[in-house]
Amino acid sequence: MNASEQVNKQRRNLWLVSQESLLVYITLIFFLIFSVVAKGFFTLENILTILRSMSIITVLGIGISFVITAGEIDLSISAVPALSGAVLAILLEKGFNIILALLAAIVIAIICGLVNGIIVANTGLPSIIVTLATSMIASGITYIVTKQAPIVITNQGFLNIFGGNIFGFPVMVLWMLLASIIGYILLHKTKIGRNIAFIGENKVASYYAGIKVDIVLVSAFVVCALYSWLGGMLGVAQASNAAPWMLSNDMMTAIAATIIGGTSFTGGKGNIGGTIIGAFFLTMLSNGFLIFGIEQWVLYLVNGTVILIALTAQYLRRK
Repeated sequence: MNASEQVNKQRRNLWLVSQESLLVYITLIFFLIFSVVAKGFFTLENILTILRSMSIITVLGIGISFVITAGEIDLSISAVPALSGAVLAILLEKGFNIILALLAAIVIAIICGLVNGIIVANTGLPSIIVTLATSMIASGITYIVTKQAPIVITNQGFLNIFGGNIFGFPVMVLWMLLASIIGYILLHKTKIGRNIAFIGENKVASYYAGIKVDIVLVSAFVVCALYSWLGGMLGVAQASNAAPWMLSNDMMTAIAATIIGGTSFTGGKGNIGGTIIGAFFLTMLSNGFLIFGIEQWVLYLVNGTVILIALTAQYLRRK
């Protein structure tokens, strides 16, 4: 690496740090504004509501961070949870053991991840097209097996494990924390995480460096699918039912949280910590808007604008 490349890398790193700092500052500013102006915002009950609501977004965001860091995208992160949740609900309804039902749901998620990863890694097809197709297939299967209606979950053991409380603290938040720790270690502290980033930076160079690109890509999609499974379990427990349209509105929010958190949409750089902050920021905005009585479509505009700003900033950084 020559001097010019070193300077550019230092600038990119400094920009990324300032991006994270800016997100933290903006989050704190909005948090203070809502705390002062919005009645009922700064209460223990509402803070726990925000943490509970951001849990699913964070889990989905961490999962897709692996795929985005690898330079790909996965549009099935809402369809996989719905299908896994439907399989779980059907098995529980038929009296199957909760462990067997959970394992079956995990297997379904892994199969979806393998299908996505194998097709993308071995055909060269754009991941956005592949995962859009598999998402539609998974959604279609979910509508068939659920008969286009929610399946109510009555298994109290499952509801307690994924949606209960421990001394008044939401279990969903504990799952989010555990998923965050595992995701951070896996992406930032292991060889597989470094290889995912290398591939996202330059697939050809990674191949000649001896990295098994196809295996690493498949691994990234499988990890994303496993996090989608967990998001599905949390969503099912939260709603006490498995619906074919479950989490359909959470996909773009999860992607937005990932991008504004510092993960490069073109690959090569992931940021689990930033994803968590991004999820909190977007969930806090939604909560604050709800208290103010602001229409939902305004939040969609804000989320879309945030994504565009983050993508534009990343483009300017590369320039």
